[in-house]
Amino acid sequence: MELKLHPDLKGPLRALCEDERTTVIVLSGSDRSVLDENFGEFKMWLAAEHGMFLRPTYGEWMTTMPEHLNMDWVDSVKHVFEYFTERTPRSHFEHRETSFVWNYKYADVEFGRLQARDMLQHLWTGPISNAAVDVVQGSRSVEVRSVGVTKGAAIDRILGEIVHSENMITPIDYVLCIGHFLGKDEDIYVFFDPEYPSESKVKPEGGSASLDRRPNGRPPSNGRSNSRNPQSRTQKAQQAASERSSSSSHSSTSSNHDWREGSSVLDLKGENYFSCAVGRKRSNARYLLSSSEEVVSFLKELATATAGFQATCADYMHVLG
Repeated sequence: MELKLHPDLKGPLRALCEDERTTVIVLSGSDRSVLDENFGEFKMWLAAEHGMFLRPTYGEWMTTMPEHLNMDWVDSVKHVFEYFTERTPRSHFEHRETSFVWNYKYADVEFGRLQARDMLQHLWTGPISNAAVDVVQGSRSVEVRSVGVTKGAAIDRILGEIVHSENMITPIDYVLCIGHFLGKDEDIYVFFDPEYPSESKVKPEGGSASLDRRPNGRPPSNGRSNSRNPQSRTQKAQQAASERSSSSSHSSTSSNHDWREGSSVLDLKGENYFSCAVGRKRSNARYLLSSSEEVVSFLKELATATAGFQATCADYMHVLG
């Protein structure tokens, strides 16, 4: 699968990756070669095939697949995908190591939907009727993956590897999670949210033309959040970076926060967790970014705020010196 990155993404992404206080993770359904080609130059962690494979910063790929993962269904599902690909012009399918994805993005819309419906019926009554798999339907795709494989399930294993690899003892006190996920993979938002499933979500502090706050994890009825004191996206980004930097400098370094012994290094408060869905109005995420352009714009502002804080710290240390 060809992955097309926004042409203006590399600058702010590189700036955030180079920040010593920041760990960047790209978690994707794509295979390892696609992530290597597009993100291999950055100082970040890569997680391919919904987290089944993990690559540390500038390291080698490792598998995080659970033991005894049943893949007996692969051959029969492959035959079904080949059958529908041949009969649906401009459709294609990808055979990944732990899943199959049939995509009809470039096919005739109505015909593609009919074929997808027939494929689902064929799968459920045939090769996967008794198999331990999940069928995930996207807007123009059908994916078959091993049961329980989701981004939320993967992030727990990924964080465990990061904590172990980097000997992390300082609690993680700030998380920004941005993605355009299928509904099944939105459990990653729930994993990080310190207030889920409480009904008392943090109420919206401000409205923005492009970064919308969702009370109670649901989109507001009018598509925008209302507030008497609206904040711009720049202010939100700067405030987030500033609060993160301040709280990081006062974080406890107690060795009691050990991931492997059952104690989470996550020490999040509601105001330090930012989840953003891209282009999905129905989502568990707290905020909405409507397009990839808005994602890049937001990351630019966050990178600028981070650089400003670093410059302030450098000036302060110079004065002390």
